[in-house]
Amino acid sequence: MPDDSGTASGPLDGIRVLDLTRYVSGPHATQMMGDSGADVVKIEGFAGDGMRMADTKLGKPDSLLFMTISRAKRSLAIDLRNEEGQAVLRDLLREADILVENFRPGVLEKMGFGWDVLQEINPRLILVRISGFGQDGPWAERASYDPVIQAISGIQSLTGSADGPPTVCGTVITDYLAGLHAVIGAVSALQGRQRTGRGQWVDVSMLDAATSLLLSAIPEYLMQGVTRTRRGNKNPVSVPSHCFECGDGRHVHITAWTDSEFAKLAQAMEMPGLTTDPRFADMESRIANDTAIETIIADWMKCFDAAEVERRLMVVNLPAARVATLDEVAVNPQLQHRGHFVEVEHPLQGRVPVAGPAIRYSDSPPAGTPRIPMLGEHSEEVLREWLNYDPERIRALTAADVIRGTVAAEPEA
Repeated sequence: MPDDSGTASGPLDGIRVLDLTRYVSGPHATQMMGDSGADVVKIEGFAGDGMRMADTKLGKPDSLLFMTISRAKRSLAIDLRNEEGQAVLRDLLREADILVENFRPGVLEKMGFGWDVLQEINPRLILVRISGFGQDGPWAERASYDPVIQAISGIQSLTGSADGPPTVCGTVITDYLAGLHAVIGAVSALQGRQRTGRGQWVDVSMLDAATSLLLSAIPEYLMQGVTRTRRGNKNPVSVPSHCFECGDGRHVHITAWTDSEFAKLAQAMEMPGLTTDPRFADMESRIANDTAIETIIADWMKCFDAAEVERRLMVVNLPAARVATLDEVAVNPQLQHRGHFVEVEHPLQGRVPVAGPAIRYSDSPPAGTPRIPMLGEHSEEVLREWLNYDPERIRALTAADVIRGTVAAEPEA
């Protein structure tokens, strides 16, 4: 495989992944597989993944959103409505280790590639299915997007201030979480295949993944009848754990989870008497008197700017941080040290900075600058490498409009 594809040798080196996904959850999952060394081939229709045009901040093609989840893949443009196109896909499936899709339940079956068919084509194939609500159940075919799942899962009901409306998280958290679960399911199924010699299907529900974020809120209701409500920045089981405004209008979040951490906070505030005050003697007392302790902390913080507050809290090694703005995150020294932000190459857009792999391996350093694939850029290449198609057959498929290569285009202003 060419070096500029962005796929480096890694734990998944030699694993072939067919990516039939769109939007965020599936592409995020397959990008993680590619980052770990898998050969990921993104199968796209001639119009391309809709995320390619999700925004036009850089002009066309491709969107910034697409670039953040399309590293370390190759693109094969194929018409799967065509019988010849489906035949090509069958050939690819015979050579694949993993197929990832995030259609609504039933779509893959309507395409003629249900699990029974896939097992006949390749008994060792692992099928990873990502959907809003899972492959079965009364809501299986219900439409969904990340904000919808945040609403149904209860996440929105717990997010926001106590006197405000339910609030969506500032990013597509359930899409990303579903993608993470999909990767875990895929590599677990690969391990199982080593033992049994057969593949299996993996069913990932965004709702299941999102509800797992609620921690003890559901058991608390089922066992004790307690329904949690929005508390803003407060933590129901840890006081103080809050976001406080400082003298310069910036905010600092602190969490003192233990009595020893509360003692560190009192040290930083130069108020040792807080630890002997019976209202704050232990966590149970602090929870009962949360308004009193938070008022004391808030008054102290307003005496300093956020940088000074953070410095004083770091001196005593208390978990605390200024609430960073995005421009500060972009130059965060810890992220820079770890090389978290990388520049990906795009044939028309040049070098575009995106978040790089979040997982590191001791035996396989991160790849060099990865590439973002143009639509159909690797169609011929993949058919040669995976299927050993000869040039004449590839030309015939192209002439019949079964596959397409890269369509030349210039970025729009």
